[in-house]
Parts: sequence; C-alpha cells; structure tokens
Amino acid sequence: MKKTFIWSLLIGIGFMFMGCPYNSSVSIDNTNAVKIDSKLLGKWQKRTSDDETYIVTQKDDYTYDILEKDKTPSEGSEPKKYSAFLSNVNGTKFLNLYEKKDEDSKTYYFYKLEISDETEAFTLFPVTEYITETFTASSDLKKFVQANMGLSFFYGSKEEYIKVGK
Repeated sequence: MKKTFIWSLLIGIGFMFMGCPYNSSVSIDNTNAVKIDSKLLGKWQKRTSDDETYIVTQKDDYTYDILEKDKTPSEGSEPKKYSAFLSNVNGTKFLNLYEKKDEDSKTYYFYKLEISDETEAFTLFPVTEYITETFTASSDLKKFVQANMGLSFFYGSKEEYIKVGK
C-alpha cells in the first residue's frame, strides 16, 4: 500500500512538470534584433495533429502575432493570443514567445527554430524545462544559450508544423 502511494505521488509529480519549455522573465534579445521571416507568416498546424491551428501574422518589422485556435473549442473558450520575435545565437534562430495576457509581466518561452527551404514547414525544439538557472538580464541568458545550445539534452521533443493555407 505504501509503495503504491509513493509511486502514484511520483508519477503525479512527473506529469505536473511535463511539457512546458523553459521560461524566463527576460528574453534572449530585445524585440528588434532580427527582422521577421515572411516564410513563417500564414496558417499552420502540427504535422501529427490538426486539433489546433496557428495563424501567424506580422505585427511590425520584428514581431509576430500568433492566434491559436482549437478545432473544437469548448463553450466560452477564446483563442489564445501570443507574440513572438526571433533571436540569432551564433547563426541559429530562436523564437522568443509570450502569451499576450499581461503585457506588463511577460513570461518568455524559447524554441530553437529550423525552417525548411524545400517544403512549407518548420520545426521547433523547445528549450528544456529542466534548466534551473534564472536570469535578470537578456545578455546573461544569451551567453547561457550560446554555451549550451549544442548539447542535445538542451532541448525537449521537436514539434513539426506544416502550412495549411495561404
């Protein structure tokens, strides 16, 4: 009985911490570091699921607006709204993403971004949630990313997206 309780507790804690990429109160760069890539504009969905669509539009020369819509929304639910911008770290693009709930206290999530030149697709590699360091300056976070971005365990499971409309 005691073993069952302990295993249940451990599994529950594991599920509680699954699935969220690393987040920070500071971004990797400022918002005007990398101009938008027009290849990212349009309507997208995960390659493995059509449960959500993501509509990516240009907010300004450096910032994207992203609208996440559920295929079958529950009553009273609203689409989620995000803003994002790119950072260049040693030639690798990183997406700095935050939900547009509260513009005053942003929580950024980070993804390595690979855009396919052959197909209308891109892949996101979330920066792992297992990072325990916190940062108060973007320059320090960028140095940390530079030092660790080549390590395979720096990222979670990749997410592939395909364009579904023009």
